[in-house]
Amino acid sequence: MSETTGVQAPALPELRFRLPGRWWQVPLHDATEARASIRALIERQVGRADDRAQVREDMRRQFFAALETAIGGDGQSMSIALDIVEAVPLSASFTVFLPPIGMTPAVGTSGPAVIDIVAQGLALTPGQSPDTAHRFSTAQSEVLRTHHRQIVPVLSDDGDSGELPTLVAQYWITIPGTKRVILVVFSTVFVELEEVMLGFFDSIVRVTYWEQPNKPQPAIG
Repeated sequence: MSETTGVQAPALPELRFRLPGRWWQVPLHDATEARASIRALIERQVGRADDRAQVREDMRRQFFAALETAIGGDGQSMSIALDIVEAVPLSASFTVFLPPIGMTPAVGTSGPAVIDIVAQGLALTPGQSPDTAHRFSTAQSEVLRTHHRQIVPVLSDDGDSGELPTLVAQYWITIPGTKRVILVVFSTVFVELEEVMLGFFDSIVRVTYWEQPNKPQPAIG
């Protein structure tokens, strides 16, 4: 009986954020628990007074829509801002994804080369916004940001449907030493503050950093 030798898969570093203010981490492993977490957050931040009912409903619509996107896209993590804008209890959220993007060996692991391939792919992808593409560098990565406004269909707790204008900013961030990228997607209902919110999201991404894993991933095979 032959014995198969496992091939060690390299563990990817983890993207870390230095976030201003306070943020709420939403569990993504279970949709029911995630929705309950968001409801609890809204009640804690907005309260239960009758005159805040519409605020609570608007917040539920906003973050349930973001949650559906996060879970549907196999998001790694989701965070909601608690007190970024004065007098506004909830203002933005972001989700981290690990896209299954494959690149040829010829590309190499250079950050600029990897992000060039991502940019070329986005230009050919329906629904993406290559016209809004903006590139910049962090201390360890190359970043490509696109953004767009969209109308998000949402459902309330009682089943009523509605629409929510949303500003979405997508950040493709190279993972150092690899051919991979992390995708960080920010969303906010402050669509009329587009330039302000994009500047705010940019500032968060610019100070991210990578933390090397302490333990290797399990062997494959």
